Parts: sequence; C-alpha cells; structure tokens
Amino acid sequence: MAKLTSYTTHGVLVLRLCLLLLHIFSPALSLETTKLRGSCVASERDALLTFKEGINTLHGSLLSSWEGQDCCRWRGVLCSNKTGHVVKLDLRVDPDELPWASMSNNISPSLLALEHLNYLDLSFNYFGGQQIPKFMGSFKNLKYLNLSNAGFGGSIPPQLGNLTKLLHLDLGGNYFLQSVDLVAWLPHLSSLKHLDMSYVNLSATMDWVPALRMLPTSLRVLHLLGCSLNATLASLPLYSSNLTSLVTLGLEDNYFHGPIPDGLLGNMTSLKELFLGDNYLVGMIPETMKNLHKLKVLNLRWNQINGDIAELMERLPSKLQSLYLGGNNLNGSLPNWIENMTSLSTLDLGYNSLTGSIPSGIGKLNNLSYLELSSNKLVGMILEDHFTSLTRLETLYLYNNSLTMVVGPNWISPFRLKEVDLSYCKMGPHFPAWIQSQTNITSLSLSSVGITNRLPNWFWNVISRIQYLDLSHNQISGVLPMTLEFLSTAESIILHSNQFKGRLPKLPMGLWYLDLSRNYISGPLPLNLGSIELNYLLLSNNLIRGTIPSSLCDQLQSLEVLDLSNNHLSGQLPECWTSGNSFRAKSDWRDVGCYLVMVNFYNNSLSGKFPLFFRGCQQLSFLDLSYNNFFGNLPAWIGTRLPNLVFLLLKYNMFFGYIPIKLSKLDHLQVLDLAHNNLSGIIDPSLVNFKAMTLTSPYTSDLNTIAANIVDNLYYRNDPFSLFVITKGQILEYQKDNIFFMLSLDLSGNRLTGEIPEKIGVFAGLKNLNLSANRLIGNIPETINGLLSLESLDLSNNELFGEIPPTLSVLTFLSHLNLSYNNLSGRIPSGGQLETFDDPTIYIGNNNLCGPPTSKNCSGNQTTMSDLLEHKNGYDMSSFYLSMGLGFAMGFWMVFGTLLFKSTWRTTYFLFVDDICDRIYVFMVLKWAKLSARIKKK
Repeated sequence: MAKLTSYTTHGVLVLRLCLLLLHIFSPALSLETTKLRGSCVASERDALLTFKEGINTLHGSLLSSWEGQDCCRWRGVLCSNKTGHVVKLDLRVDPDELPWASMSNNISPSLLALEHLNYLDLSFNYFGGQQIPKFMGSFKNLKYLNLSNAGFGGSIPPQLGNLTKLLHLDLGGNYFLQSVDLVAWLPHLSSLKHLDMSYVNLSATMDWVPALRMLPTSLRVLHLLGCSLNATLASLPLYSSNLTSLVTLGLEDNYFHGPIPDGLLGNMTSLKELFLGDNYLVGMIPETMKNLHKLKVLNLRWNQINGDIAELMERLPSKLQSLYLGGNNLNGSLPNWIENMTSLSTLDLGYNSLTGSIPSGIGKLNNLSYLELSSNKLVGMILEDHFTSLTRLETLYLYNNSLTMVVGPNWISPFRLKEVDLSYCKMGPHFPAWIQSQTNITSLSLSSVGITNRLPNWFWNVISRIQYLDLSHNQISGVLPMTLEFLSTAESIILHSNQFKGRLPKLPMGLWYLDLSRNYISGPLPLNLGSIELNYLLLSNNLIRGTIPSSLCDQLQSLEVLDLSNNHLSGQLPECWTSGNSFRAKSDWRDVGCYLVMVNFYNNSLSGKFPLFFRGCQQLSFLDLSYNNFFGNLPAWIGTRLPNLVFLLLKYNMFFGYIPIKLSKLDHLQVLDLAHNNLSGIIDPSLVNFKAMTLTSPYTSDLNTIAANIVDNLYYRNDPFSLFVITKGQILEYQKDNIFFMLSLDLSGNRLTGEIPEKIGVFAGLKNLNLSANRLIGNIPETINGLLSLESLDLSNNELFGEIPPTLSVLTFLSHLNLSYNNLSGRIPSGGQLETFDDPTIYIGNNNLCGPPTSKNCSGNQTTMSDLLEHKNGYDMSSFYLSMGLGFAMGFWMVFGTLLFKSTWRTTYFLFVDDICDRIYVFMVLKWAKLSARIKKK
C-alpha cells in the first residue's frame, strides 16, 4: 500500500511538472503550431486586404480567392514555414487571359507591412500608365522584382537603387516607362544578376552608356530589347567593362548601326547567348566571333549583314546551336561542309539572296529541329538524301524558292513535323504521300506547289491537330468533308483558288479565318455556320445561291471581313435588328457588324433598300454593293454613322433620289463610285469636301490605317484581294501595293443635272473623275487645272457647252480623256499633255469644235458656234433661232394636224406606211432565201 502511495505521489509530481512546462512554453508551442499550419501574421493579412481594396479587379482576378483568415492559403501568397511571414507575392497574370484578369488603380503602400517579402511579381497586369510607386524601394529584403508588361508609365523612381539585395529585376514591356537618370539608381544594385529593361524608352536617357560601365560584375543576363537606343556598337563599353560573367546579352530591336567591331565583346568569354537582331548592322561579322567558344545562340536577324554565307559561317564558333541570320543581304551558296556543324538545332537563313542548291549534307545534322531557308534564290531538287538523319526536325520552311521536291511515293520521312511551309516549291501533280505520316502537324502551307489531283481521303484525319492550313493556288479537287467541324484546333483554313465542290460544311468552333474564294462551292449558305469566333469569311467567286440567312447576324458577332462577291445570292439582306424595328445601340456588343471593316457583295442579285444594319458598323472601311438590285434613296446617315469609310462602291444598282450632302463628312473617303444608278438632282457644291481626295498622298497619312491593316492581313495569308475601278475606259484591278493609291470619283450613268461644281479643282489627289452619261450643263470649270494627280477624265455624253479650258493642258499625268457628245465649241486647246491625245473620237459629237485632232480647221472663213454667239457681222442670232423655230412648228402642225383631225387621211397614211414596210420585208426575205440557196450549192 505504501508502495502504491509512493507511485501515486510521484505521478502527481510528474503531472504537475508537465503542466508547469506547458504553461511556460505554451506561447512558443502555440507559435510553432501556427508555423506548421502556415497561418499568416494578422497584420500582414490586413495589409493584403487593404491592397486588395485599392485594386479594381476584373473578371477572373487572382484576388477572388483572398477570403478567410489564413492568407497563406490565398492564391499567389507564400509564407515561410518557419516564421509564418509572407515571403512571396506572385500575382502574375497569364497573358492569354488579358485583359480580363488585370488590375488597375493604385498600389497601396500597405504592402510595406510585408517586411520579410523577398519575391514580388506583378507582371502582365495593367496599372493604367501610373508610375511605379516610390515605396517599392523600401522592400529591403527583396531579391526578385518583376513588373514587366504591367502598364506602368512615367519615370523609373530612383528609390529602386535601395534594393541592394535584388538579384532579379524585370521592368520590360512597359512601353510608356522612361528612365532619364540611370546612374542615379542602377549602379547601386550591387547584387544584381538579371536585368531586363526591354521596351523601356531610353531614347532621351543621356547616361545609358556610362551606366553600362557601372553595372555590377555579378550580372549574368542583360536585356535592352527595343529601348530606342541609337548608336554604333563601337561606342558601347562592352569590350572594356567588367561584365566578364555575362551569359546573355540582348540588344535587338534598336537603332544600332554600322559594322560589328572586332573588339566588341572583349573578354566576355562566358557569353552563351547574343541577340543583335532587328537593327541596322552592316558588313561581315568579325573573325573574333570565333573566339566565343561558349556561344550557343547568335541572333542577327533583320539587319543588313552582307557578304558570302560560306565566309560568315567559317567565323562562327564550332559549338553553335542556334543561328538566326534571316532577313539580311547574304549571298553565295551554302557550303558542303555545313554537315560538320552537327551541334546546330536551329538554322535560319531565310529572306537573303542565297543561290545554288541545298547541299545534301544538311541531312546529316541530326540535332536540327528548325530549318528556315525561305525567300532566297535557291534552285535545284530536294531529294530524300536531304532528310536522311533529320529525325528531330519539327519546323521546315523552304517557301518562295525555285525548288523541286522529288521523293518516292513510298518514302517514309524520318521526321515528324509540326510546322511546314513549302509554298511555291514544285511538288505536283499528285498530293505528296509522305504528308500522311505527319500526324503531329499544326501548320501546313502548300500554296502554289502544282497539285492538280483530288485531295486524298486520309488527309482530314492526318491534320486533326491543325491550326493553320493553306493549300491555295493549286488545282485540288474534291468535296469538303461534312466532318470539318471536328478540326477542333483549327484557326485558319485557306483553300482559295482551287476546284473544291459541294456545299459549305459546318465549321470548327474556334475557326477565325476561312478563305474558300475561287472554287466551285455551291448550294445555299448553311443556317448554322458553326464558328462564332469567325473574323474573316471569304467565299467570293463561287456558285453559292439562295439568300443570306438571318442566323448569320448572331453567329458572326466577331466578323471583320465578309466577302461574298461574285456568287448567285439573291433576296434581301437579313434584318439584323431587334423586334419593333428599334436598332440596337452601337455600344451593344451583340450588334452584327459592330466589328465589320470590309463587306463585299459585288456582282450578285441581292435586292432591297440600303441595308440598315450597316448603321452599327462604325469601323467599316470598305463597302462594295455593286452589280446588284438594291434600290431606294441613299440614306444620309452613311456620312455620319460610317465615319471610317475609305471605299464606297454602289455602281450598277437602282438607287434613286439625290446624292446626300452629308456624304461630304466622310473625311477618309478615297473612292466613291455611284455609277449607273438612277440618281438625280445637282452635284451639290458642298459635296466637294472629301478630305482624302484633296491630299496628293493620302496613303502616307493615318486616314486609312484600319483598312490598310486588314488588307495587309489578307495578303499575308496569300489572298488576292482586289479593288476594281472603271477608269481610262476599262476596268482596272488594284491590289495590295496600289489599292490605296487609287482615288476615284465616278458618278457616271445617272440623271444628274446642273453644272460641274466650280470647286472641283480642290481634289488634288484624284486619279479618276467620271461624270459621263448625265445631263450636266454649263462650262467645264477653269479650276479643273487643280486636279494635279488626274489620270483619267470622262465628261462625255452630257450637255456641256462653251470652250474647252486651256488649263486642261497642265494636267501632266492625264492619260485618258473623253469629252465626246456634248455641245462644246471653239478651238481645241493644245500644249502640254493634250498634245498626246491624237484620237479625234474623244471630241466626236461636238460639231462646233475645230482644230487638231479633228479634221475641221479653225480658219477665219469658217463660222463656229462661238462666232455665231458673238453675233459677227451684226447678224441677230435671236431672230435666226426664232424664225427657225416658227418654221419648224408650222411644218410640223401642217402634217400632224391634218392626220389628227382627218380620219380618212390618217387611215390612208398608215395603210401606205404598212404597205411599204410589208414590201420591204418580203423583198428582204426573198433575197435572203436566194442567197442561202447559192451558198449551199457552192
């Protein structure tokens, strides 16, 4: 019993001792438990919430998870496992989500409570051009700071120089950010290893060269891409600096010019990556480049490096892996010893002037994954030997050369390509069978390769991962599969200028570019096109019939270019507005056409009034409704609701009424074609206010930026987009390089009356003026000499009178003139450009014109209309015309009145006329029968 009591007493003492220790160490144990759980410090949580309150977050924001007490569990927040303090704040946004997850407004200084922060990433957000907060320089423990692509502007605060522990600083991609005093802060970052200031504007920074000399020796990576630096490489202190540990140097996309000096890189023997592309460097690379034994990547793309390619390659380090020399002026042939550069994984020599054939030894580069030889002057054949060991090849660009690919029909390629462009290489007539093994392909371009047979059945299964497909400018036949919609990754499909038949199938959901122009696609447009992301729908020059379905309005909410020209479409355009005929406001994103830039319905059988839904197309630049059956008045709102119109073509329709005066508000308009309608009224003088037509070089201004970007995009995708203008007596086609050079005003073939506006001469940039086949009167304005750029002038078939103004001779570019069938009089002026017009038919129908090139001379004994009007010899012309008129009236009523009131005479007269017509008809029939019989006998 005593022993049991002893054990009990001992146990109580132990228990008391444990409770005492627990009481003493409970705070520490509590803290340790917190550390293990990762719960954040309350003051730091409050600081983060205050920061959140100052941010205007949009849909999908990172900060939506910032709820609850444990901030260490919030997205983008990392706490120390030992102390619980916030050490990392990663609020980087995925660029693919921009701008929906971006931030704006102010960055709260409450973040200063995060005293232990060593990592801060706010990249790819958007802060509305505000300056980087000065308090960023107070994070004394910060080692990583990434503010790239975050929309910061203004000057870089020199307080960043206080971050002496900083290892990584990235300010790149802030296009409105400037630094006017680099020396004030940059040299103080003594621990810096990585510095990226790409696209920070340093053009006004005078001390950027001295700042390079003062960079810390610890620096490993330096990127100054696109900083607007204008200097020669010889002026850089790289050869004399202490940057011996530099591994990566990026100076591309600046204004560096001149040759690459021999001593540029000095003792920077650690250099592995050198980026000097997109500058203005000239000459040959220095021989000292070969001393950079660790260099793996050399980028000199898009400079003016010239010389022989073989000599250049001899000056390269032997272990080079990636060589980018595209877009230079290199010439000569690829050397046969290129097969010895076995370390090459990337070889880009595109867009140079290389000649000769491709050496077969290139097929021995077993590490090669990227080969670009496009747009050179290469000739010869590509054989199976060229690919023998290219087992890692993923990208092959050989387009725009004079190459012929000759491989066997059963050849099995050693590679599995992802991207291939062999456009303009000869490969036909059969579709290349080796493509069947390329099941990884995402981009395929075989434009203009000479394929003339059917597309094989296996093709659509092989390209199941395709994103970009271009088979244009061949003669490929076949029917598009109804399963086309299952190409779920497809973004661009370009098949124009082939022989595809059948109906248009349902499209892939994510497709945004479709070009099936110049084929034999038939049938009606499908009610459900499939894709709701389509930006470009190009179906011109096919056999599509029927009406345009109303479903097009809602399905194509993102449409920018719609080309249905040269088809057999009929009926009215769909009514794309809400019930009750209440047109939706332009701010409503559901408005069809709110993104439309180009619409082409040329040469169909569409009808109805001018489409109302265009009222919402504020960005519309190109509108062609020519050769259809549209009718009604031209709405005045065209001039106010379509402010970006550059081309408006409505010829050969049935529009009537006056030309709206408000059209003159179209400042960007370069081509206005209203020819061959039923328009009436005068040409109002206020219409002579089209600003673009007054400029001699409108294509160098910013007037047509929207349309120009679209046209460039079309031609980038090899689409033969054209503008057809009737000028110089013929239909001329204007394409990419000259479409914006055409400025034309064509009002011909209407019922316009009145005079030609006196101010017509302000159109100094106009190339084509056609007012023919109207009812215009008056004189040709003397101010016509202001049309300095005019190449074609047609005023024929009107009622113009008076003399031809001599000022017409000063139009030095005029190459086509037609003044026929008017009432012009006097001597035809000579001199200048008029001396080149020797065709008398351009003046025919003006009986009172004289002088060359007509046969009527202007001698003194001949009376001209101007002579008569001047009442020469005292003759009263009014009496002459009065007598002539009375005589005509008396003679007319003597015959017509008798027939009108004497029925017997009237009957006899018409019987006589009928008898004469019958005799003539019988005579002609007999004569024709005899003539036919003689011909048959012979």
